[in-house]
Amino acid sequence: MTSILFGLGAAVAWGTSDFLGGRFTSRLPVFTVGLASHLAAVLLLGMAVLVSRPDASADAVRWGLTAGLATSFGGLALYRGLSLGESAVVAPLSACGAVIPVVAAILTGDAPGPAALAGIALALSGIILVSLPSEGRLFTHGRHLLPVALGLTAALGFGLFFLLIGRASATDGDALVAVLSARTGAALFTAAAGALVGGLRWPGAGRGLRLASVGAIDSAANLSFALATSRGNVAVASVLGSLYPVQTLILARFVAGERFTHLRLAGAVLALAGVALISA
Repeated sequence: MTSILFGLGAAVAWGTSDFLGGRFTSRLPVFTVGLASHLAAVLLLGMAVLVSRPDASADAVRWGLTAGLATSFGGLALYRGLSLGESAVVAPLSACGAVIPVVAAILTGDAPGPAALAGIALALSGIILVSLPSEGRLFTHGRHLLPVALGLTAALGFGLFFLLIGRASATDGDALVAVLSARTGAALFTAAAGALVGGLRWPGAGRGLRLASVGAIDSAANLSFALATSRGNVAVASVLGSLYPVQTLILARFVAGERFTHLRLAGAVLALAGVALISA
């Protein structure tokens, strides 16, 4: 049950940070948003490691750095897609990254039980329905391939992150060090890519502090997910963490004034039913 609570906590935190990151990216370059978020996370997690001095393995550092490259790649694609106003396309595709650890678990003989697999199917179906717009999505305009490509890129990055951070988080100490390593790797990748394309810009002191809050919330999500994998099945934790569009939807409704639709309400019910089956 602890693993399930950590997985759900990761979903709430990721949904919040993605909502905020998407809004910032509509006004600032995506590399600026990503780098500020990562640097704030590295600072906070570094202080936590210095205070707690966890006993961690070298594998936690290696796998964590690799996971950071994957999640930074996926996160940049997600923020860019959300900034285009195509969240109805990008969000459900990005959440499908949870399929990758599920398939890996089945192939390696570490598959969840029948009830949990049924819950995973329901939760993934709910994630897709939650993210659909009221009128459906008809790809009739010429630039429809960009949000699709960005959503699939985000899914690949997040799916690999789920696998790699699960590999790195054998213990709680490993989990903390792995998340710090992941955010360090993500910061290095984002800084290099942003400098290469000229996408870095000083956001200003006020916006910098607000961007730091995105990094703090995202760090909480990463750590919560790592703790979920150290206590349970990585496939189950990945699907629970991928419920973040539900939280993004709630914030879109109450902060941005977006309306709920029948499809989205049905998706929320399916997602919650899936969580119940996974918990059982």
